[in-house]
Amino acid sequence: MIDVCELLQITYSGAILEVCMRKLVLYPEIAGFNEEEKDHFPTFKVQYLFSSPPKLIMLDDGGQHEETIRIDSWKREHMLQYLREKVRPTSAS
Repeated sequence: MIDVCELLQITYSGAILEVCMRKLVLYPEIAGFNEEEKDHFPTFKVQYLFSSPPKLIMLDDGGQHEETIRIDSWKREHMLQYLREKVRPTSAS
């Protein structure tokens, strides 16, 4: 059984923002993050998938899908904070 403290310490090797390119205009906070902040996270990628709502796909050490989080209502600050806390920095950064 996993306790809450262990859940708070879970980190990931990277993240993918999956979103429909056409719907991105409906999410200005996410679009702003995508345009101005994503380069601060070397292991962060964007994947455009037709009709997909915005979601973060968190990756394990092997680069495989570990967890998916819907972020429809997240603000840019929420994305920044979450990625800073949950995505391990690379040795190159």
